[in-house]
Amino acid sequence: MIDYAANPVVQGEKDVKLSRLSLNFRGSLTGATGAAIHGLKIMIHRAFLSAVAILVLGMNTSLAASFDCAKAQRPLEKLICSNPALNSADERMGHTFKEVNASFPLNGFVLLTQRRFIAEYPFCMLDERGKTVATPATANACLQMVQSRIAELQRFGQSKVYSNAKGKFTQDDLAILITTSGAKSQIKFWGNWMPDAYQPAPFPQGRLCDLEADLIPAKGGFRTDQTDDVIISISDAVVQLSGFISCSPRTGIADGSYKRIK
Repeated sequence: MIDYAANPVVQGEKDVKLSRLSLNFRGSLTGATGAAIHGLKIMIHRAFLSAVAILVLGMNTSLAASFDCAKAQRPLEKLICSNPALNSADERMGHTFKEVNASFPLNGFVLLTQRRFIAEYPFCMLDERGKTVATPATANACLQMVQSRIAELQRFGQSKVYSNAKGKFTQDDLAILITTSGAKSQIKFWGNWMPDAYQPAPFPQGRLCDLEADLIPAKGGFRTDQTDDVIISISDAVVQLSGFISCSPRTGIADGSYKRIK
């Protein structure tokens, strides 16, 4: 799971490990009577059972999350700690993130997408009036959001990766991911960030190109239902875009070539 109170630069990277409880009884019993030895054995047995009980309860409650649920303050943290299904899915997402981030060929990309996800994560608790509430409906919405993110992270690890980044990927660069499953191929564009013109704030706030669509065969390559008449040519070396792709009034994707990273 993810420590949501942590520095956003490293959110999603912390793998919290539950410390193992060990009991080590040492000492000399020289001169002890049989009754004293028997009493000591009983005390040790009781201490061991108490320690095991504490460990089990801790695993199921306050230490079940990557953060201490006893100290949870934000609504989303409290919801995660109180909902076993969401708790489990969130923890699985954290492990999946760590694995994909460690092996992904475009350094910085997976972490930035996770930061963006974390910024949007609390929105799953909004009801139809835009109020943050903890209800079965919002818990289910959060669960679906996490499950979708897990699937997306898994697709990252199976994708061909193209980018215009020179060195470490930043939100100002563009990444293009091509994923194929059977006869179906998908393309994802992510990046080319711009601050919001009316409420400027640093990333992960702001405007971002985040398009994902099925690739449809067309003359000269492919097209999608989100990129107008732009032809997308794909080879093992480059992705070539025949024209400009608009993402929003302030962001878009330039035509040209994007080199293969993986």
